[in-house]
Amino acid sequence: MILLFMGRILFLVFSLLVIGPFVQADEMHTGEFTMIRESEWEMLTAFVEDAPYSDPGEFLHEADSYIEEISTFLGRENWSQEIYRGRVEFIAARHLPSYTVGTSIIGLNAHNFAMNNSPTAREIACLILRGFNSYSLKIGLASVMQDQFGQNVAPYNLGQDPHELAKLYLDKEFLLQTVGEKGYPFHLGLYPAGREREAFFILSHSFVKFLLDERGISGVMEVYDAPDLYSAYREVFGRDLEDLRWDWLEHLQ
Repeated sequence: MILLFMGRILFLVFSLLVIGPFVQADEMHTGEFTMIRESEWEMLTAFVEDAPYSDPGEFLHEADSYIEEISTFLGRENWSQEIYRGRVEFIAARHLPSYTVGTSIIGLNAHNFAMNNSPTAREIACLILRGFNSYSLKIGLASVMQDQFGQNVAPYNLGQDPHELAKLYLDKEFLLQTVGEKGYPFHLGLYPAGREREAFFILSHSFVKFLLDERGISGVMEVYDAPDLYSAYREVFGRDLEDLRWDWLEHLQ
């Protein structure tokens, strides 16, 4: 899966730098903050029978609205200053879950797109959040943004209460220990797939929702942006991460 991902990125670079000058220009559809090439739109909609969007412009308009709403909610109004060419570019991902690359590329899974459960708002939130002290907090926040601002349900909770779904994984101790932790959970693999990926997303979603209910978005973002993650948990929530996780698990039960 990692090789497929890297191959996709290398092909895009090769296409732009080597093939691009010798082929007919690929029409670029643009929104206020977004863009998508006609060829990528065709791949993204290849499996669509009842298209959720009449044309690329309608999709980009929706994506633009997510960017405005999410960046304002997260206090990241100036996020676009770091975006290449000032716009987010969407590409099609057929064999991978949806993903982000760098500061300006979002790959959307074509099968999810066909079923109108593409996590567009979540992936936009991931770009706006940029780097992270905790990948778990980043995924949890982005998943909350999908539920709060997305006009469709998306993997992995598909609109269901993440607290209820998190109860399905309370016996996964090795996953519970990754929730809210610093850095990236490399012991799950560089690009976790399948049930482990689903469980990690849902548990992180539930934990962040719990934190938001306690201190709101300002408190959670204070922890997210803090140079010392563990000290920030204590300063903002009055207890360390281990105690917070224990309270969260008690809340679930």
